[in-house]
Amino acid sequence: MHIAWFEYFQIACLVVALYCFRRLRACSLLAFIPLLLIVNVTEFTGTNYRLFGWESNYLIYNLYLLASTPFYFYIAGKMLFLTGKETFVFYAVCILCLILISVNFFFIQSPFRFNTYSLILFDIMTIVFSSLSLVRLTIMDQNELNFTREPFFWINSVNLLFGLITLVVLGLHEYILINHIEIAHKTLYNAIVPSVNAIVYAGYSYAFILCRTPGIR
Repeated sequence: MHIAWFEYFQIACLVVALYCFRRLRACSLLAFIPLLLIVNVTEFTGTNYRLFGWESNYLIYNLYLLASTPFYFYIAGKMLFLTGKETFVFYAVCILCLILISVNFFFIQSPFRFNTYSLILFDIMTIVFSSLSLVRLTIMDQNELNFTREPFFWINSVNLLFGLITLVVLGLHEYILINHIEIAHKTLYNAIVPSVNAIVYAGYSYAFILCRTPGIR
């Protein structure tokens, strides 16, 4: 049984989220707790899939995409401060994306082939939602906003970073495998994504701690 080094950042992030439970609820970020549970179970299972006699962990990560995407979209909606018609348009787009991801899982790329189409769609939506959230933060009253103490800034910044990198690295997964693209004798995924994961979950943890600071919201 093996735990990859970056998984410790994910476990620590879940612990911080549970510790900051009350302030996460006050900041409308409570959905991070079930999301992080899904993340930790997926990564642990995906890393140790051979112990279960499986030949591939593609199904695990495809299921993860199905299960985690609604939570990501829900959290994104909370950070966008949606009003009026924006709420309807946002959730209509999210529902359409979830339908497309489900169709791809069951009928197009199938459960046992890595669902690159779904991942590309998810990354594009992550980039769009994170960018919109950051723009909304910048047009808020600058006298009241301190980016270094704003949890939504850190969450959206690391989401934007992760979306941009995984859009290339995992979106081109099959091309990279076919052409044996490596860095320091490691696959592009193993060379880049673990470090990005560590940055993302460290960023989440910092944002959760900021949510506990009195008077921040």
